[in-house]
Amino acid sequence: MADRNNPGVQNAAFSAILESAVDAIITIDRHGIIASANPATTVLFGYAVDDLVGQNVKILMPSPYHEEHDGYLHNYLDTNIKKIIGIGREVVGRRRDGTLFPMHLAVSEFKNGGDVMFAGIVRDITDLKQVEQRLEELNAELEDRVRTRTDELHEAQAELIRNEKFAMLGKVSGGIAHEIRNPLNAVKTSAYYLLNASNPTEEKKREHLERINRQVELIDNVITALSDVARMPDARLEMMDVIPVLRSVVGTIDLPAEIEVVDQLGVEPAQALMDRNQLAIAFKNILRNARDAMPEGGSITIGCTVSGECVSFHFEDSGTGIPAGILERIFDPLFTTKARGMGLGLSITRTIVEKNGGHLTVESQPGEGSRFTIKLTRTSGDTS
Repeated sequence: MADRNNPGVQNAAFSAILESAVDAIITIDRHGIIASANPATTVLFGYAVDDLVGQNVKILMPSPYHEEHDGYLHNYLDTNIKKIIGIGREVVGRRRDGTLFPMHLAVSEFKNGGDVMFAGIVRDITDLKQVEQRLEELNAELEDRVRTRTDELHEAQAELIRNEKFAMLGKVSGGIAHEIRNPLNAVKTSAYYLLNASNPTEEKKREHLERINRQVELIDNVITALSDVARMPDARLEMMDVIPVLRSVVGTIDLPAEIEVVDQLGVEPAQALMDRNQLAIAFKNILRNARDAMPEGGSITIGCTVSGECVSFHFEDSGTGIPAGILERIFDPLFTTKARGMGLGLSITRTIVEKNGGHLTVESQPGEGSRFTIKLTRTSGDTS
């Protein structure tokens, strides 16, 4: 076994460390003259070792550090007051070609045969500063988006108050907090990693920056959807046959082969007051909801009943059904049991139906499917 107390062994080990270190390591004497520099120094600054040894270390510094360095060194030797030594800080380095770059400098003092010497360890932090700058830009963008969407939410809130819906604001606020908290936590985690990771790879930095951008978009989508619901325009009601509109919507729904649509609408017209574009959205949301309730396949039966001055359209699926505890909440904004989606589909659907002077109801039994019914009026007044 090699004798670790042997000076020759120690010197060999020390030299090996210097040669293989990824950080630049420079030693200087009490006058600031470079005594040694490892290979990483030549790579970082662009000088050969012979070009550095014997030169004042300030050649590696831009103004004003270049002019002030000797004064700092003399001041420490005179007062023994440490300002950089043993602490480390961010400074600016200058390469041989004159280009500047940010670097972290850690300085330590040691004795060499009774002479005071200093060792500096330099790390190029260009990538870290770029990541910090990008992070600041993303934070500024997020703040701008949040500020814009907050203004829109304030406007939407005022509309809710005017329509005596202030009681719903608490539920909506809770839903917003639930939907936004997870993306914000992801942003915070990635930001912490980018600020604190030691030498992260370019792939890792890009991964976390893209993750932050995705989470910002998720937050933006949630708030945009809520603003759209709150500011939905009044319906432009016209008397028309609803059945062709409904059949047209059925044709646009992407249904797997395992799901059959049973059309029981009949051939007789079913006239009602409605906003064609808004009701099309409501029909589409209900049909998609029925489709999602039957992951293994099944059937969706659509039918129509005319009774006096009312026309009712029912959508009955053979899906999994809805438990009672969930059934009473399915129309709440942002409530969902799905792994994906924001829980706004049925809330929007009910809002549309009510703006069209109608009513939306649901009946369901776990394991037996669900039945949604939209009742519209055939007159300008609600006769329900």
